[in-house]
Amino acid sequence: MKMWFFMLFIVIILPLIMFMSSFYFIAGGPKNVNNIFGYRTGWSMINKDTWTFAHEHCGKLWLKFGGGFILASVVIMLCLIKTDQRVFVAVGFVLFLAEFVTLFVTIHKTEKALADNFDLNGNRKK
Repeated sequence: MKMWFFMLFIVIILPLIMFMSSFYFIAGGPKNVNNIFGYRTGWSMINKDTWTFAHEHCGKLWLKFGGGFILASVVIMLCLIKTDQRVFVAVGFVLFLAEFVTLFVTIHKTEKALADNFDLNGNRKK
């Protein structure tokens, strides 16, 4: 049973971080562009407008995907509570891998949204 709880923790930690961070990001994230904390990419750090846009966009994605993965992970793991350890560990690994890939998908979608809405100098496209 300890291993099941450990796997439950493993599969909900990443979406839980995404979900909890989403509220801060939707509110615009850190007030100033910085190299320490926030959604930090070349596009997002061009200026304050791109910084705020990237955080809001990424936050909305993380709210949706993080919340969905928390719910799905808990339901799936609860269905596997009485199964063999190898089964729930394998399923947990697949869930974690899917969550990890989704994290990169949200980055790709945010970068695309930045490119669609801003030019290379960080000015909004008309």
